[in-house]
Amino acid sequence: MKRMIRKYGPPIFHCINDFGQGSLAALIPFFIANFGLNYYQSATIIFCNTVVASIAQPILGYVADRWRVPWFIPVGFTVTLVSISAMALATSYEMILALSLLAGVGAALFHPEAALLVNRTQSHELGNAMGRFAVGGSAGFALGPLLAGGVYVFGGQFLWVFTIIALLGVLLYLYAFMGEGEADTADTADTGNRESHSKVLSTATNDWASFGKLFFVIASRSILFSVLAIFIPILYITVINGEASASSLALTAYFAMGAVLTYMGGALSDRLGFLKTVRLGNLIFLPSVLVFIFVPNICGFFGAMIPMAFGVFSQYGPITVLGQKYLAKNAGFASGITLGLGITLGGLVAPYVGHLADIYDVQTALMTLIPVGVIGLLMSFWLKEPK
Repeated sequence: MKRMIRKYGPPIFHCINDFGQGSLAALIPFFIANFGLNYYQSATIIFCNTVVASIAQPILGYVADRWRVPWFIPVGFTVTLVSISAMALATSYEMILALSLLAGVGAALFHPEAALLVNRTQSHELGNAMGRFAVGGSAGFALGPLLAGGVYVFGGQFLWVFTIIALLGVLLYLYAFMGEGEADTADTADTGNRESHSKVLSTATNDWASFGKLFFVIASRSILFSVLAIFIPILYITVINGEASASSLALTAYFAMGAVLTYMGGALSDRLGFLKTVRLGNLIFLPSVLVFIFVPNICGFFGAMIPMAFGVFSQYGPITVLGQKYLAKNAGFASGITLGLGITLGGLVAPYVGHLADIYDVQTALMTLIPVGVIGLLMSFWLKEPK
């Protein structure tokens, strides 16, 4: 039983952590209604969630390379979810910003160490394993909005359910990875894996030039991910004229598709190659986002969602593996960038897109996604397969 939990623990904990990250975007209409926020202020909530994480995750990834810090995993997702719960007590916009920032700190603690756990224990099927890990995050992003939608029915106090989920996650982690001398097995499945991992590190090299090019692909995907997460519910309300209470369901549908397509991306990468999967994702994203923006009705909205989700989510696992292969000697640092900044970096851009939406309209603001997607596509063709 414990062996099975260790195998599927990383995606489960990733799901738990991203419950909180995914719920935050779905709560934006709730904050707009209760605090009278404009689009710029709303996007700033996401900015606060991501700015600290964007700075901290590469540093924490470096720490994970130097020292074993498995306790970052339960502490990280607990801080994230309890911060979301505490928003039930918020009496001001400033308090929401502070709690959003704290939730970002939790995510920064979680991601690098959790990704290293996958790399160390399941290197024999890294594409599928990283795909499962990425699916866990996508599932969390899908279920988070669904759960957060309870505030539209039961009020803000419903957010305390996130703390209950965090406590269940901690108990699961303690059962599977603590006691009976299992601190080491939390990082390595068995002695053979441990010896194999040490041999790989002794001969590994870092390709910083390729990783630098990959960073532009990471940044492109992150911006697409974050901006869509914020504006899908807003577009649903303002352009499609949907109900605010149903906007979280629209976001859940998008992230639910993403969970399935993330796994597909991991499986495809083992067949096609990691780099080809990234290129395919970018190629499919661009025409679908054009439909999403320029066909402002329910058919365009949901019709473009599946290919658009494939374009964004199929790249998640392959990009993470590419980063770890390019920086083979510093996989923790690479994971801090690919998994950490891969989610949070786009949040730094989101307030500016929100400002455009305040000046013009939501559809005009979303047109910024087109050049961003083009940059990601072009940079992916400049990359080479890792050795």
